[in-house]
Amino acid sequence: MGRFLSTQPVVLNLPTSIHRLPSRGSMIQARSVLSSPGGGFIGMAAVTQTGVETGMLSVLGTGPNSFMVRQELSKHGVKILTDEAIGDIGVAIQLVEDDGNTTVVISAGIESDPSMEELEKTEFQEGDVLLAHGAALGTPEVAKQFSKWISGIDESVKVVLAPSPLVDQIEPEVWPALLARADVLTMNLRESSLLPAMLRKLDDEKELRDYLKPDCIQVTRMGALGCEYRRGVDGQRVMVPAFPTESVDTSGVGDVHVAIMCAGLVRNQDIEASILMANAAGAVMISHAYTFPVPSMREIADVMTFGAGEGGVPS
Repeated sequence: MGRFLSTQPVVLNLPTSIHRLPSRGSMIQARSVLSSPGGGFIGMAAVTQTGVETGMLSVLGTGPNSFMVRQELSKHGVKILTDEAIGDIGVAIQLVEDDGNTTVVISAGIESDPSMEELEKTEFQEGDVLLAHGAALGTPEVAKQFSKWISGIDESVKVVLAPSPLVDQIEPEVWPALLARADVLTMNLRESSLLPAMLRKLDDEKELRDYLKPDCIQVTRMGALGCEYRRGVDGQRVMVPAFPTESVDTSGVGDVHVAIMCAGLVRNQDIEASILMANAAGAVMISHAYTFPVPSMREIADVMTFGAGEGGVPS
């Protein structure tokens, strides 16, 4: 069996519980503020719960935030495949409202400028699933080099491309090479509307499908409805329903969904079975406050067998 390898940057999360987002220029009081590893860490920690070997291709530094995250990665059995750099990882302030919706403000650190030498020395194994994450495209120069690296990865490795919420902040010229190599493209509804708009800046006569491999699997995460996928650019759209549950906190749900879907692919599951498992993991995540604990394989299996609860599962 292969491995799950993640390029999604790891940051320090500061989940902040508030009644609602403040109006401009106002001041509000938070009910609580916590500190925990975030970003790519959440998905990797969830994947290790499925028994899939997991490696991190993001970079950590020498600072206190990186030290804490390094300890947590070790506890979860995640292998760090890059050398440390001078500096520290960034911070993500997560504003969690009463209805569970989360707004994120990121202060970038060394994770936003990964060393391409580090990535290029990665030794892949047959059956590996590589998550190429949009949050790794921190600067235009890094994005250009990153897309070139991804486009040259051997076909024995399955590349899952997740453009991320930063999709509209990345130069359009970067996307063609990434899309041409992607075996799976996964986006939420917002990203699926923004990426085609970015591509039209390159050529207003081309559609997203024109940039994809003919057999690329497209996955759209549709919130409480679940997920829609299409096998190949000409395939029919198929719905994989969500597991209804009460929405408490959406923090990290998308990250866990993408990572657990990748874990299913590493386990040689069909794309539909992988998405179903990811939907169940999303139901577990959204049913409790904050990003931890991540779903265990037992919890995922229980949701798939017995269901979750009442409400909706944004993913």
